Amino acid sequence: MWGLAGLGVACFWVTIGILSGPAYSFARWAVAVITAPASLLGRAIPLAYYSFALLNAAFYGLLGFGAELIARQYRQRRGLQ
Repeated sequence: MWGLAGLGVACFWVTIGILSGPAYSFARWAVAVITAPASLLGRAIPLAYYSFALLNAAFYGLLGFGAELIARQYRQRRGLQ
């Protein structure tokens, strides 16, 4: 589910990027960096839209994996599971 959320966020940013064109907005860039960490790699190396979406899904998947591990530890310590 986390990976699908990352893929959805990346697809949203790809659509916004295509519709708005090359216009640069600092506020939009700041929000994109926070919600789509793969955009930071796009500054160093050019990324195709599909690789950007897949890389962002991988980032969200790793983030979700870590969050689920922490939540599982918390539940086990509290005796909730």
